[in-house]
Amino acid sequence: MAEQSREIYAQHLSIPNLSDLAKEALHRQLVAKYYMIMGEGSVFLLLMLIGIAQVRKAFKKESELLARQKTFLHSVTHEFKSPVASLRLQIETLLKRNLSAEQQQLALSNALEETDRLDQLLEKILMAARIDNGEVPIYPERINISEALRNGINKLLRAHPHRDIIEDIESGIYAKVDLWAFNSVVNNLVENALIYSPKDKPVTVELKKNENKTILYIKDQGLGIPMDERRKIFQKFYRMGSSTGYKGTGLGLYLVDYFVKKHNGTLIVKENIPCGSIFEVVLETV
Repeated sequence: MAEQSREIYAQHLSIPNLSDLAKEALHRQLVAKYYMIMGEGSVFLLLMLIGIAQVRKAFKKESELLARQKTFLHSVTHEFKSPVASLRLQIETLLKRNLSAEQQQLALSNALEETDRLDQLLEKILMAARIDNGEVPIYPERINISEALRNGINKLLRAHPHRDIIEDIESGIYAKVDLWAFNSVVNNLVENALIYSPKDKPVTVELKKNENKTILYIKDQGLGIPMDERRKIFQKFYRMGSSTGYKGTGLGLYLVDYFVKKHNGTLIVKENIPCGSIFEVVLETV
């Protein structure tokens, strides 16, 4: 196009009796047309490059999601097989052996514990599916979350009798929350801390009131979370560093993040010095 413009320009300049003023006007017109064409071409090229970048970004995001889903399927299969195998063992023991009343009680307690594990796993999977479909209603009400938190910790201690959970809970703190969702936040954060902490290290649960804010801290002494992964850990199916050595589905923190946001709260991850992580949940006090 530029070559054609130059040819046309040269032809006009060769016209006899063409004044200098006319030649100058013609030159300006052709230069303006040239820059207009170049500008339009540049805009088209820029839009094309932006489109290619967006497609690559979407493809990369989709590939990462598919990889996380694959990891999730592998993990959840293992998570299902483990309690099912344990349940089968307990039932076979009860059927085939002549156990004392105490031994029978122990076998039944173990079977009940594995049933609870299965129930919690199914609950996470179903809840994630309901969130995707927008089918999770929240009904906040004013409750004593100090009391609710203590009840939740007691339940977790019964499920993990050999683990140490340190409580530092300020009494008489009220907040407007959905009790079921609040319990889900606590359970998932504490369970996650127990998974990633050494078995001989305690997990600390603190609840404090700061003016009109209620702050929940879950502190562990595990491996910690690198800075570049702190935003990723709340994505569905994401497991830190492809944590194949740990139990889990990659759904717990995804659910925590969802429920905290539904309550207009904030969720922050901090470093726990000298080691581990701190999950901080901030809610409005009422």
